[in-house]
Amino acid sequence: MTSLPYWDSNVDMQIAPWFPLGVDYEPVSVNSHHSGRLSRIAALSMCLSSEFFCLTSLQSGYAGTLLRDSMFIPGKQRRIDFGFTMLFGYSVPMEEAVGSLIEGHGDVEGGVSFCTLWDRDIILESFKAIILVSVNPFFSEDDFLDRLGVVLEKSVSSQANMPFFAEKFGYRRFFIPYETDNPVDLEISRLLYEMEFEETRKWVGPSPEVSFPPFP
Repeated sequence: MTSLPYWDSNVDMQIAPWFPLGVDYEPVSVNSHHSGRLSRIAALSMCLSSEFFCLTSLQSGYAGTLLRDSMFIPGKQRRIDFGFTMLFGYSVPMEEAVGSLIEGHGDVEGGVSFCTLWDRDIILESFKAIILVSVNPFFSEDDFLDRLGVVLEKSVSSQANMPFFAEKFGYRRFFIPYETDNPVDLEISRLLYEMEFEETRKWVGPSPEVSFPPFP
């Protein structure tokens, strides 16, 4: 199923109505307004069938395509304004890469959840996401982003050219919940999750979800 745990709550984000949700013509280079690190991470994540959506932290403020050009309207959100939070679209290769990184980086916790994008009171999209969180006030953000870039680069094929086409012709987003999971496994998990019998708990153990955010 998944190498990362599931967060026990979803993430809601209020985005600006002018955000290019359907087709984005600069999903990589827009991050260069913040740093070369984020542009590199955005390009590499696309090569892994994922997408870098946003980063919020005390050090960097708001960055990423969802927070395009810092035009961010604070609204419905959960734990997105304290500490360090990074959000990616879900893919199996991205999950494997991130999982291998955070195993050796105790300051960062990672998990899978769903992110819902809102335009005021209207739901625009809901998609599966990988969310990285740190609540350590002395967390070295630059060091972590450098490590993340190295890990992603090792996972990417040298022939991957998605970032080039996304920049040149526009990147079309298709948000399809559950597209990365086996439907049979999902149905089994749903049935087990909804059952409250002690016999079921005895065999499958406690819920695999972890608290969001993970306080030390």
